[in-house]
Formats: sequence, structure tokens, C-alpha cells
Amino acid sequence: MKLTVGILCLAAVAIARANLTEEQIEKLKGYHKDCAGETGVDVELVTKARKGEFSEDAKFKDHLFCVAKKIGIMTADGDIQKDVLKTKLSSAINDEAAAEKLIEECALKKDTPQETAFDTVQCYYVKTPTHISIV
Repeated sequence: MKLTVGILCLAAVAIARANLTEEQIEKLKGYHKDCAGETGVDVELVTKARKGEFSEDAKFKDHLFCVAKKIGIMTADGDIQKDVLKTKLSSAINDEAAAEKLIEECALKKDTPQETAFDTVQCYYVKTPTHISIV
């Protein structure tokens, strides 16, 4: 079932923390803090997601969508910015062809922007050996 469910960080999206600069890591932390305040997400759900445990909680999905918008990989309307995503993902995994394949498989628009963010982030996490995550 996990392989059929898509992923973004959000996000996504999706960025491998190991390849981020100190400035980018701080920016991402700020996005999470801001989005946690905006959405009221239980931060334990975010912590669990970093370990691959994704909750169906509505506030968690709102949080992922919020972070994806702040990173620039989704618009407020829920559209995936594939060019931005490709740039960030290619940089994270150092393989443009693999990034394109992940985007093709994972960056799929769903019924709501929150579902799109959730599914995309989860898909990237599952389909990358280093478990790329924006959470």
C-alpha cells in the first residue's frame, strides 16, 4: 500500500537534509515552526513522519501543505511547481533523471492541496533510499 501512496514535501517535497546548507536547514526549521503555529499540528506527528510514520491527521496534512507552499514547491491553489521541485530534488539526490522519475511517479495532484502535499511527501520518502523528506 505504501508504494501506491504518493509523496511531495512537501515535500515533496522534497529535500534531503544531508545536502542542505546550514542556512537552508535554518530556513526549513523556520518554515516548520511557522506552519506548526498556523496549523496547530501535534509536533509529535511531524517527528514520527521523519521516521516514516505518516498520520492521516488533517492538521498534519495542513502542515505539509503549508511547508510545501513556503518552500515554493506548491502554490496556494495546490498546484505542484514541477520546475522548482525538479531543481530541489535533483540537487538533493544528485541525479536529474532519477528526480524526473520521482516527480512523474509522486507529484500527482489529488482532490485537495493537503492530500497532494501528503501523498507527494510520503511517496518521495518511500521511493528514495535515503528517505528524502521535507518534514
